[in-house]
Amino acid sequence: MRIVHRVGRALEALIVGGVTGAVALVSGLIDGAIGIVGRLSDRLDARLADLARESNARRERQGRRPVDPVTPR
Repeated sequence: MRIVHRVGRALEALIVGGVTGAVALVSGLIDGAIGIVGRLSDRLDARLADLARESNARRERQGRRPVDPVTPR
């Protein structure tokens, strides 16, 4: 009976360790994905700020441009 108990404890420890490892792996993957998305978001924000500055500078030089109306074909 003692052997069965020890084998049971060993299996329990193995299962708990496996689940803990899997959770840590998934957590690490999520953290990595959040980091990538954060960096991409920062790059997008910087690019949009550049485009806004370019647009404002162009508007100061050329003035407002009229919007072409949509004409049916």
